[in-house]
Amino acid sequence: MKRLGYALVGAVLIAVGAALYYALPQVDVVRLIGTDVKRVDTQQNNVDSESDGSVSTMDVYFILAENQQGDPRNYRNEDALLYGKFDSSDLHTRARSISQNEDNLVAVRHYGWRIPIFSMFPNAVKVWQVEPGYRHFPLFNIVVLTLLALGGVYVAWRVRSAVRQRHARREAARAEREAQAEQARVASRNNDDSQRARDDFLSGSDSSGHQEDRGSS
Repeated sequence: MKRLGYALVGAVLIAVGAALYYALPQVDVVRLIGTDVKRVDTQQNNVDSESDGSVSTMDVYFILAENQQGDPRNYRNEDALLYGKFDSSDLHTRARSISQNEDNLVAVRHYGWRIPIFSMFPNAVKVWQVEPGYRHFPLFNIVVLTLLALGGVYVAWRVRSAVRQRHARREAARAEREAQAEQARVASRNNDDSQRARDDFLSGSDSSGHQEDRGSS
């Protein structure tokens, strides 16, 4: 049972860690080399229609960049409710304008994963120009992780306290049952002793009566 509990806790921690790694913002220092717009067709099933479904088309913005070692770093540019981002077209225009300048070194704040096999790209949230040698300090992530760690410690303390209280109540109930059982045994033993003393007294009285009868005869 304990192993199952440990496995469950481990699975929850892995899931939470993966979610945080996906959702928390990261900042890359890259050089913008251009932008792109891809038209994506999506299949939509219509329950009321006899056809298999209709095809809808949407434009997806991309920001093309490379790091200072020359490795490609491409980002998807879509609105993100999580970060209150609803200006993807403005960000697309700003990134294209910066990419046409010689001073095209920027910091890109993004979230998400780059998984080529699934054609997944991190989503860019903000782009701003920086100086060479710029290093970003992840203050927001530190604050969020610290608060989550404190919350996790508090929850663990509350759970442990609840488990201890439950164990203490069980022990108290067990001790009370044992005390009641001991009292019942003592009462039963006293009753047995009283009954035995009474029987002995009655037996002694009968013996004395028989002896007196024999003496008088």
